[in-house]
Amino acid sequence: MLLQIVVLLTLVGVVTWGILRWIAGTPALLTDVKACRGNWAEARLRHCEGELAVTGIPVEPFNTFSNLAYIAAAWVVWQTFPGLPAVVLAASLVLLGIGSSMYHGTKAMWAARMDHAGMYAVFGSLAIYCVAPTDPAMPYVMFSGAAAFAIGFAFVAPGDLNARMGLLLALLSIRGFLTGRILLSGLSLGFFALAFTAWQLDRRTTVLSRFGHAIWHLFTAIAIVLMFAAILASDY
Repeated sequence: MLLQIVVLLTLVGVVTWGILRWIAGTPALLTDVKACRGNWAEARLRHCEGELAVTGIPVEPFNTFSNLAYIAAAWVVWQTFPGLPAVVLAASLVLLGIGSSMYHGTKAMWAARMDHAGMYAVFGSLAIYCVAPTDPAMPYVMFSGAAAFAIGFAFVAPGDLNARMGLLLALLSIRGFLTGRILLSGLSLGFFALAFTAWQLDRRTTVLSRFGHAIWHLFTAIAIVLMFAAILASDY
């Protein structure tokens, strides 16, 4: 599987670079760009404000390509876990990887919405799965719910992303502990906690240099896979 992941990530990375090059030459897609959007350390270290600013796309290279972690997570989910729910989660992770890479690559508002849509799709589909994981219709309900969460909360009614994600994660972890998979649930929450710590440090300091938000991407990708393993209705 490792070789497959390396080949996959190489291909996706090349395609991502190509898409960003195309966007760079398409002014209509760059009408609402703010290099400092999000206040991430990598942008600040590239002097996103002022005459010393390092311009160009990708705006934040490390933050952009660290989203390959979500593509790797999607592959692991698809290859490891049985059933259509895993396919829905894998698709949601791909959306998150693409959306977040476009956001950090361009810092355009439309890309920020795509990033949020991916997060809502992932956590929304997982939360819906917890309602009735053994129901035969669940994969289709998950897919519909992922679309509804992504469109509704990222585009129609944006709100406090952190509060919504925290609530969904809390609901997921309850099922994880109730299934008896305490270690997996605990590890998942631990990776989420470390990721959120890196996220906070990255926005407020440069103690993690340009890698703080990249750590967030990597650790949340791992945490999502672990949480799905914890809430599955069957053994794998």
